[in-house]
Amino acid sequence: MFHDLVQLNYATVIIIGFMLIFICTNQFFHKNITNLFVLASLCILTLVIVDSVEYRLAALPYPTTARIWMSSIGYSLRPAIIYTIILLVTREEATRRLVMAVPLVLNMCVSFSALFTDIAFSYARDNSFVRGPLGYAAFVTSGFYLVLLLVSTIRRYQNENNSEAFIAIAVLVMSVISVVMESFAGYDGVINTTGAVSITFYYLYLNTQQFKRDALTNTLNRRCFYLDAENYRTVLNAVLCIDLNNLKRINDGQGHEEGDRAICTMVSCIRRVLKKGCYLYRTGGDEFMILCLRQSEENVVSMIQDIKSEMAKTPYSCAIGMAYAKGAQSFENLCSKADEAMYADKVSMKKMAAGSSLS
Repeated sequence: MFHDLVQLNYATVIIIGFMLIFICTNQFFHKNITNLFVLASLCILTLVIVDSVEYRLAALPYPTTARIWMSSIGYSLRPAIIYTIILLVTREEATRRLVMAVPLVLNMCVSFSALFTDIAFSYARDNSFVRGPLGYAAFVTSGFYLVLLLVSTIRRYQNENNSEAFIAIAVLVMSVISVVMESFAGYDGVINTTGAVSITFYYLYLNTQQFKRDALTNTLNRRCFYLDAENYRTVLNAVLCIDLNNLKRINDGQGHEEGDRAICTMVSCIRRVLKKGCYLYRTGGDEFMILCLRQSEENVVSMIQDIKSEMAKTPYSCAIGMAYAKGAQSFENLCSKADEAMYADKVSMKKMAAGSSLS
């Protein structure tokens, strides 16, 4: 029996062990995200221990209260692992987290009701498992969270060009397969292994993304700008250059924290109207570039107007320049034209502001 337990759980324990070591020695993420990874890892590790104890107690010729405890904990932890993955993918606010945790709490109440009633499950005199009317509550709850994961992924990334969506969907597919295998095919430990591999892979993915993204705004960085320009050269037909107005004045008069807030506000405005097929990059202090793929000139002009409209709702403003490829033009030429158009827009805005102050 010990041989079977080791064979069943060894890979999962090793993965989680290395995962926890990696988290403790590489503090790249915000504390909340790190805590979620630690929580997910500990949930999986606890589930491995609980399942191992329950597996040993299942071999006894008579039922025990300890086995009921182990089963209740196991049924509570399975949906909890998927729930933590949802929190990692969506990074929801605290209020939303509490709302999403309601099914988890209900499932926990149903699972632990086995200590007092057989409505969820019980064990016969020969220690065989007997499923009650609510015996599938844990799997229904897991299914609910899997659907929620899919909806959250689509909602979060439908307007963004983010490969993280593909990672989330891959985790979703693997989780569905593992739930089905444990629920209906009788394969033990599959959810544990799937969860361990999923969070490890997701952690490593987010880790690699740190080298592609700007720390302040989470936009793609300057290095990615030139790499993507090369990768998308056959479908790239427009470049936008965006510059936040009066950043030096804001930094000098109100402090760099306010300057950072102004930059992040502009990024939020851009993201709200960024069209599918367009990528946003931070290439300098307050300078951002957008690569537009397979976009009509009308779409690009419309997006510029939308950005200006969103910025008008804030205390800040920005200058935008566009270069649209109407023939064979080099990328450097497009960037140069976009930069010139941006400076022309900035001069125009200053003249308009001066005219308004005089009147």
